[in-house]
Amino acid sequence: MQITYNVVRYAVHAALDIAFPDIPLSGEEIKQNLDPPRFFVRLLEPAHTQELGCRYRRDHPFVIRYFAQTRTNEEMYTMAEQLTSALKWINVGSRGWTGQGMNFHIIDDVLHFFVTYSLLVWEQPPDDPKMQTLVQEGNVNE
Repeated sequence: MQITYNVVRYAVHAALDIAFPDIPLSGEEIKQNLDPPRFFVRLLEPAHTQELGCRYRRDHPFVIRYFAQTRTNEEMYTMAEQLTSALKWINVGSRGWTGQGMNFHIIDDVLHFFVTYSLLVWEQPPDDPKMQTLVQEGNVNE
């Protein structure tokens, strides 16, 4: 399975759907008519760094914004605690990946929860044709 940025996004969406089945989730910006409670998930600025040979490290930083029904601090702190547990692990392919660097801020009555997933990916080596035959000749100069 090829691990793409969207595959990781969908894994975060799936983890939130499992933990909070009654709260709608959006992956695109909501401009008008916001109907709380609602999650808005956004992949921030991913990084793709070569480590060794065909191995790369991909960092996927996410912000999950939670628009609460009552917009009280108590509800925001409770949701931050629940998100910490829900996003501790995500399943990408057949493997689980740990969320790192979890933190949150409450800005303008909206919870901003940050988490990063670092994955190792391998680039497929090029499918170059193999050498067919080799003829070697040798001469001795006297």
